[in-house]
Amino acid sequence: MSDVFLKLREEFSAYSMSRIGVSRELFDEFNRLLAPYVVQVHFRKGEYLQRAGVPATVAYWLYRGVARRGMITKDGTDVTMAFASEGDTCGSHHDLLAAQDGQPAQEFIVAETPVTAIRVEWADLARLREEHSIMREYYLKVSEHSIRRYSQSCMIRSMTSASCRLAAFREQYPELEQRISQKVLASFLGITPQYMSTLLRQEQEQEQGRGLEQESK
Repeated sequence: MSDVFLKLREEFSAYSMSRIGVSRELFDEFNRLLAPYVVQVHFRKGEYLQRAGVPATVAYWLYRGVARRGMITKDGTDVTMAFASEGDTCGSHHDLLAAQDGQPAQEFIVAETPVTAIRVEWADLARLREEHSIMREYYLKVSEHSIRRYSQSCMIRSMTSASCRLAAFREQYPELEQRISQKVLASFLGITPQYMSTLLRQEQEQEQGRGLEQESK
């Protein structure tokens, strides 16, 4: 699996180094140390990578597909927290840390499309960080990136206009809209599926109106 893992990671080397902000040397050494501990796994659409209520003990890196992080509120509402797609790490850092104290996960992670992922035990990652300073350095960079992504998601949810939240979603997750359902997108934006349909219909009507204006000139 080690050689396969390194080849898969190489496909996303430029993407990963740019997003996380690490050097080529750090990226290569991190993967070399991690390679003996990973397993390739597959999930069908709708299968859970992580279940709420169960301690989170594994982290994932997505090679193919889209996964969604979310939680169920006390009133039973399904709230979407974030998405991960090709080249992204996938996991709830809070839940992984809480599991070290035996606490159950608060979030779920579900495959929105068929997913091929690389799985690694969180305990193995923790041990590698203790043994290798380069693993600690990489972990810090990933943590910083996760904080930035979380802040972006919080900023989107703070926008009062649903159309502004939709525009911000498209900027944060380019080309993802066509790969997920309107229901899931509505959940992320904090609106009902019915209003999601209305919002998209209004956009389409506005685009058609602009097209007619251009034709009449």
